[in-house]
Amino acid sequence: MSAFDQADPLAVALSELSALGSEQDREAITGLRDRLAARRLRVLVAGEAKRGKSTLVNALLGSPILPTGVLPLTALATTVRYGPREVVTADFADGRSQEYPVGALDDLVTERGNPGNRRRLRAVTVLTDAALLERGVELVDTPGTGSVHGHNTIEAESALATMDAAVFVLTADPPVSGSERELIAKVAGLSAEMFVVLNKADHLDGSELAEVLAFTGQVVGAAAGRAIRIYPLSARAALAGSADAGFGEFAADLGAYLDRAGDSDLRRSVRGHARRIASSLRDEVTLARRAAEMRGAQASARVQAFAARLAAVRDGRPDAADLAAAECGRMLAAMNEAAERAGRERARLVGQQVATLLDGALSSSPAAEIERAGHAKLAELAVAQAQAWRTEWAGKLEAGLSRLDERVTSTLRAELDAVRQAAADLLGLDLAVVTPGRHLAPGARFFYQVAEHPGQTELLAGAIRRHLPGEAGRRRAREHLRRELADLVPRQIGRARADLQYRLAEAGRRLARAIDARYLEGTGRLEKALADAAALRSATAGEVAAADEQLARRLAALDSLLAALDIPLAAGTSPAASEVSGADAR
Repeated sequence: MSAFDQADPLAVALSELSALGSEQDREAITGLRDRLAARRLRVLVAGEAKRGKSTLVNALLGSPILPTGVLPLTALATTVRYGPREVVTADFADGRSQEYPVGALDDLVTERGNPGNRRRLRAVTVLTDAALLERGVELVDTPGTGSVHGHNTIEAESALATMDAAVFVLTADPPVSGSERELIAKVAGLSAEMFVVLNKADHLDGSELAEVLAFTGQVVGAAAGRAIRIYPLSARAALAGSADAGFGEFAADLGAYLDRAGDSDLRRSVRGHARRIASSLRDEVTLARRAAEMRGAQASARVQAFAARLAAVRDGRPDAADLAAAECGRMLAAMNEAAERAGRERARLVGQQVATLLDGALSSSPAAEIERAGHAKLAELAVAQAQAWRTEWAGKLEAGLSRLDERVTSTLRAELDAVRQAAADLLGLDLAVVTPGRHLAPGARFFYQVAEHPGQTELLAGAIRRHLPGEAGRRRAREHLRRELADLVPRQIGRARADLQYRLAEAGRRLARAIDARYLEGTGRLEKALADAAALRSATAGEVAAADEQLARRLAALDSLLAALDIPLAAGTSPAASEVSGADAR
């Protein structure tokens, strides 16, 4: 144990907890211990895709270090810490670490350079000498939730469990959404402090900004359960060196918070993380010990009944996955049928509008002008109709997935309620269910294709048609537009449908992974406890006594740890920091 660990009671508690936990627990505890030793508050920059998170981090650093772009770009959570030498360290899943220049970040943490994390990176850390980082903070740029890439959402949500404080990034256009409201509530519940910025505020005039700020403040306050100041700013302008008043106020308040409460909130947050791990381990140990003690026929039947209830929850996981797949299939079939119908109906609407143009403003125009202007108008109308259909069905699919997720979650919640009731005689458990997030990922790379792709025959025919004089040329140009109309609108709706098909499939896969994670979180440790208890019931008396003594020692150690984590843990800790905060309790 290092001198720091020996001098700091919280560090001592973390070391003891690490010895009692699983390998996964130990990895999380190592991160907590390292931050505590370095007095480094972990501030997560969170939000949905394309809100400008990476640009905001760059503005705080005063340098364009992190990659930015017009498409959802960040694929891996990227931690930025203070260091005198600018360097990137990539930790691989196989345990290797390798240093890179900062210019290599694009190849490491973006979908462009590392799609789907094909490099199998576990973590990426950037060291730079930015002044803000010297004040005891590390900034974490996360992938956007709701990205077209489902794995980005999973990566972003997993990063939430590691944060101490947060900066939540919203924009005025689009305004704060229902899925963001859910994420705000989650972040507010897990963080010791949360700042909220309204990025791209320079796109609004004074009255628009006031309206958006009032709406955003109301939504954020309701989600977080308390009033939170919203900072309107332009991260892009701040990074470019323009004097952005909103960014200046936000950066000043963030720095003041770090100076005033960074150390105390770090300790509160680390203690809260440690208490959650210790409480979960205690539940596992207590259940294993109590179940192993119950050896009489009646007691054994009670343990078996609890095990059966837990197994029923586990066995319900395939049913939930099958339900999700069937419902996604039903939505896909309904959308495909609607697309076929919309192609015909919306082509007729566009045909009426094009006919009005041809009979009116273009009635006496030359053939070449009829074809040029007519095609431009046709393309505009076709895209507008396809986009309207796409927006309508994106909303329907999102609503359908929300209902599906709520149905699956409600079923699991009811099953876990039954498990809690069955476990009441053994242990007062309060099992949690992962809160559903956004379902349908936005098609950020989607575009419409309205350009003509003529073959050689059509190229020659078009050249002749556009140069025919008089009414003959005009008639042929009109006929060409009508033929093009019959295909162009259905083709654009077909492109929209293909995009939504991909997004629905991606959302379905993500929902299936979430179902697995929720069931595992609800039952994993309890199943292990029952397996340990079953092994004890079939062991010899001596083995049972030894195992029970070991479990008793673990239980006593965890109880001691939990008691220590509920009291002031270091000399000089402020009263506010020594209280069990909301983040601690969670």
